[in-house]
Amino acid sequence: MTSAKDDEDFWYSSEKRSFCFENNEVDQLFGVSKTDTDKLWAGISNTSTAEGSLKTSTDYQPLKPMLSIISEKTLSCILATDKLQNLHPETAIVQPDITLRKILLGQPYSLEQYKSLASKTALLDTAIINGDGNAILIIILFLTKTLKRSLVQRILAERPDAVNVYIRYLSIRLQINEITDILTMLGQSMDAAMKTLHIIIKNTRDPDRLLNKLRNSYKTQFSALTDCKEASFVQSYIKLLEWQMAVKKLDGNEDIELNSSVLNCLKHACKGHWNLSENTLMSPTILSQQHDVSPRQYQKVALEVRASAAEWDDVDRLLLTKGWLGSKKLQIYLPIEDVLKILHNNNAPSEVLEKYLKYVDNIERRLELAKNMHCFRIAIDILVQQADRTALMEYKTKLQPQSEEYFYAESALRLPSVKWKS
Repeated sequence: MTSAKDDEDFWYSSEKRSFCFENNEVDQLFGVSKTDTDKLWAGISNTSTAEGSLKTSTDYQPLKPMLSIISEKTLSCILATDKLQNLHPETAIVQPDITLRKILLGQPYSLEQYKSLASKTALLDTAIINGDGNAILIIILFLTKTLKRSLVQRILAERPDAVNVYIRYLSIRLQINEITDILTMLGQSMDAAMKTLHIIIKNTRDPDRLLNKLRNSYKTQFSALTDCKEASFVQSYIKLLEWQMAVKKLDGNEDIELNSSVLNCLKHACKGHWNLSENTLMSPTILSQQHDVSPRQYQKVALEVRASAAEWDDVDRLLLTKGWLGSKKLQIYLPIEDVLKILHNNNAPSEVLEKYLKYVDNIERRLELAKNMHCFRIAIDILVQQADRTALMEYKTKLQPQSEEYFYAESALRLPSVKWKS
């Protein structure tokens, strides 16, 4: 049996010793050098000591060496991987397809890893290929926050689908200047002007602000456009608003609403300013001339308004003009039947209706209209002219007995100068 001394000699003489209990030197552990690990541990220990100095002695807990928790080889791999990621942060993380899938599915996502211009444009192109407007807008807004404005516009200029999505977003947020810049850069000045006009009209309620915005839009956009039919529309709209505001200020009532149509304004002018001179701003004639109201439209509106007011002399001045030798000549732009219908709907007296029934050329049509409008004199005179005794007697049965029209029919039947057909 080996003595204790022999055992002691064995430990001190062994070439494969891993640790010497009486020696303070740290040698190699299983063939792995701990030089770098000691440096790391020294740094961690110094930091821990500095933090621990703020604690009381009762709170102090001894720290375990890192290598007692994790092997040096594993630690080296972690440090090497972290170093590689710091050198190439995007190569391993940027995946547009995966990021877009998360956006579409409503899953948590981050765009912070997209730092280069190439990665950002790749992400945008992926969203455009997919065709989802919300995803496209999310990425465009990310670009506007991380890139210069001129660079974003250049990127959008090459992608019409993205432009359409962004323009809709800007329209909702009423960002007119940004819309104008983008569309003008794309050579779409007319579209920019029309988009601006649409936003202004739809979202501006105050009449003074609306008028100022329209004037500015015309000055900065529409006036520079050649062959733009809408430019004349904007000019007319500005004049109409100016007319409406002047009328509202003059009349001091709510008869006319701002942003009313030209024809509604014309109705108001025919009702409240009919007798004004034609050179006056409020005159119906001036208003119709400024806004290219056709003679037919003007006559119809004026006739309806003056007939509803029972101003039959005004109706005659509107529809009749002087002829040869002081006679009256019909001057209308409406069909005569439309004129008669308007007069009848506004309860025109029989003498007024009879006056204009005479201008219906077709005798049969005139007879039919006379019967429908209860113009018995015209109807009876036509039947007498046709010498149709049977038809006159039949018409007489439909008249109220002992009435004026009944006696007029009886007198016509007894006329000796008429050669009746039957």
